Amino acid sequence: MYQLKTSVFRVRTNQHKLILYMDQPKRWQEQYTLLVNYVEQARQVWFEFKTNYSIENPTLYDSVIEQQAVHRLLQVHKGFDTYLQRTEALFYDNNPSKLSANDIKIAQTQLFNFMHSSSIFMIDDFLDDITNLVEVIAEEYQQANWELRRAEKLRLNIILGSLSLSIAIATLLAIFTSRAIARPIQTVTHIAQQVTEESNFDLQAPVTTNDEVGILATSLNRLILEVQQLITVQNDANEQLEVYSQVLEEKVRERTRELNEKNISLKLALEELRSTQAQLGETEENGEKT
Repeated sequence: MYQLKTSVFRVRTNQHKLILYMDQPKRWQEQYTLLVNYVEQARQVWFEFKTNYSIENPTLYDSVIEQQAVHRLLQVHKGFDTYLQRTEALFYDNNPSKLSANDIKIAQTQLFNFMHSSSIFMIDDFLDDITNLVEVIAEEYQQANWELRRAEKLRLNIILGSLSLSIAIATLLAIFTSRAIARPIQTVTHIAQQVTEESNFDLQAPVTTNDEVGILATSLNRLILEVQQLITVQNDANEQLEVYSQVLEEKVRERTRELNEKNISLKLALEELRSTQAQLGETEENGEKT
């Protein structure tokens, strides 16, 4: 729309310049070349506009107002192509390099009348309708930008909310997982401490899972049972050793008592023997005396 509006303004501006330069053929030719280019640009943009926009396809438009503005341009200003053709024909036929001085004045009058005819008023309306469509599209563009910014803000809020929710969920899962892992380990550790500090080998760690913690608890329970069995065997051995020690002490006491008795008997026998020897000695002395 901006290109079309600019091309139409340039066509009209060059029309005025060409009327003023009728007595300057060289400058007129330069401006005429520009006019032909501007007319071709306007024709090309207008053709692209009519090709790309269709009244029968409402999905092309963002609003009813835009559709109505386009409809007005396409329906009301169908004579724009005719205006461009007439412009080309008029200025081509009134080339001052091919006219006499008198004909140039007549051509200036003819072109001046064309520039103030009803077709020019139609072009003014055409420009007004283009301006209106540009304003409508600009307003829709601003509205779209506002909607886009709001969508971006909403998207950012959603992303931040999702991140916050994800972090919260991850934190809860981490806490739950750490507790789920740490609690069995703490239980096994507590059982191990009780067994070590209290020497209570009747305790058993609960086996609630089949993972590494469960394997650890099972191994600890097996170790506790093995230690308990070893202690039982050691206690039995100590009891047997104590019994053997008591029996041995009793036998030693009996043997000692027997030895003491034998010693006493031997002492008595020695005393009796000495007494007998003494008596025999006295008897022999008495016999010799006799």
